[in-house]
Amino acid sequence: MAEQGVSVICEGGLDKVGTTHTLFRTPGVATQLQNFESSIHGGYRRINGFAKFGSNQPNGSADDIEGIFRYAKGVVACQGSHIYYSTDGTTWSQVNKDTYIAKTGTVAVSSGSATITGTGTAFSSEFSVGDDVRINNEEYNITAIASNTSMTADENYAATASSQTIYKNGATAAQLSSASAVARTSQSNCQFALYEGEAQYGELFITDGTNEIGQLKITIASGVYTYAFKEIEARSAPSDPSLCTIFSERLIVAGQSDNPQVIAYSTRLIPEDFTGASAGTIDVGDQIRAIKSFRNKLIIFCKDSIYQLSGLDSTVVLSSVTKNIGTLDGNTVQEIGGDLIFLAPDGLRTIAGTARIDDIELSSISRKILPIFRDNILPYLSTITFSSLVIREKSQYRLFYYNSSKANSVQLGIIGTFKISSTGAAVYEWSETKGIPARRIHSGTDENDSEVLYHASDDGYVYTHDSGDDFGGDNVAAIYKTPDLDYGDSGVRKTLYYIKTSIRAEGTNDNLKVLCRYDFEDNNVPQPDEISIGALANPAVFGTAVFGTAIFGATLFPQQKSTLTGSGFTSNFKMRSNGTASPYTVSGFYVDFIPGGRI
Repeated sequence: MAEQGVSVICEGGLDKVGTTHTLFRTPGVATQLQNFESSIHGGYRRINGFAKFGSNQPNGSADDIEGIFRYAKGVVACQGSHIYYSTDGTTWSQVNKDTYIAKTGTVAVSSGSATITGTGTAFSSEFSVGDDVRINNEEYNITAIASNTSMTADENYAATASSQTIYKNGATAAQLSSASAVARTSQSNCQFALYEGEAQYGELFITDGTNEIGQLKITIASGVYTYAFKEIEARSAPSDPSLCTIFSERLIVAGQSDNPQVIAYSTRLIPEDFTGASAGTIDVGDQIRAIKSFRNKLIIFCKDSIYQLSGLDSTVVLSSVTKNIGTLDGNTVQEIGGDLIFLAPDGLRTIAGTARIDDIELSSISRKILPIFRDNILPYLSTITFSSLVIREKSQYRLFYYNSSKANSVQLGIIGTFKISSTGAAVYEWSETKGIPARRIHSGTDENDSEVLYHASDDGYVYTHDSGDDFGGDNVAAIYKTPDLDYGDSGVRKTLYYIKTSIRAEGTNDNLKVLCRYDFEDNNVPQPDEISIGALANPAVFGTAVFGTAIFGATLFPQQKSTLTGSGFTSNFKMRSNGTASPYTVSGFYVDFIPGGRI
């Protein structure tokens, strides 16, 4: 009989629930897809690695890092009982310090008055509206400066005092190094909220469920960094919230130890003030696990329910999204594809789908990978630390479930790439990660508005995420396995002659191999040995090619032809690599065969 061929396009992502016969109709999906990602440009791409952000741990030890955030040209990391900042990952500065510095002259204040009167002071040159000041152990904010000897605070002073030193919150690097620490209890699962406001890089608020709300403000002038840190103690701020976000020009906090069902919101435009006329609290009646600003509403994710809040500037409206399902962990909530994604007891869901059909299973977007949740997540909730992020340029959601009882080399995660299908439907294509120990993770932007990604493991280091070719120097074990293919008729034996794999390489790679298995991997059927696909190299592009790593004349999507042996009624292919070489994309493959006799 004449040779025939079948072409397969790699699309659809991981499918762990399809049956043998349904998978015959979707040959482009994967039954195993480890350390690959579904590319928005098509095909399955071996993922990038990760590398240390600088050479040092923030506190010089392997203590767990409990929060990471990109801020003011650097990275903020919470480790142990302290908060650190670095621009290069090598030199870290502890910033939870008493950063109030004495200024010129002395001042007097009167009970019931907001006026600060100076003697020998230089208010006009040493202070600005919005500065935090401390006088007689009371802290206030400057709202107006009339002259070098007169300015106004945002609240009346409680007690009359004269000949007092005035302190302004803001220390240079030298002053910071010698300042005393602001005592904080060991932190856990730190959350961040950036209030843009009037400050140069905004004000960064930090909550952890144990300490008072931390507020960090960094400014840079002529290359000189000034650090201002304080804990929000006054004005009835919640004492130990675990959650924070910015909504309606306010700081929103929740998750207090004694009121886990209560939301507190600050005065509009004054994020540290929780007693003003436009501040308040709301009891939602269920343990709050996440709060997210979304489409002019505040979405409140609880243990067993989800609510939405609006109207803080007029009439406050709290309404139910669903009272039948909540989130397992607030660290799984992210915005992607014009929706909010979160982990529910039945898998990953979106707010829009859940609001539309409530707790119906069809609202789950992770049905194709349900066994992952059943086998790898739900039985280990007590030992799992969740973290998640969105990679905007890839339209990708990543969820990591760090298991403290397992080695870093076997830590697992999932990747969902958001796509619009040929029918116009929004879909997620899934894959798995293995060997990325991401306890905490963060996606932000640098000063050039470029996306930057970080994660932290259990070794006390911050890592740049989705960067480089290896896992911190270790191999990346990547596996793509196809479903069993029947080539149009499972009742006819086929003798396979070769496979042409369409691959785009991003660098030199010679460790990609393919394994063919016949008849559902039946041990009674002769099975061929694994073969090498051949050396890969990225094509040379004039003006960008690097000598020795690029090949002139190579096509963008070369086909690597590999000879096959054996025969069977069905076959599957496993493509794998295990090394520190550059990523590559498998866009599809073509199998040549001769049909034989029918069963």
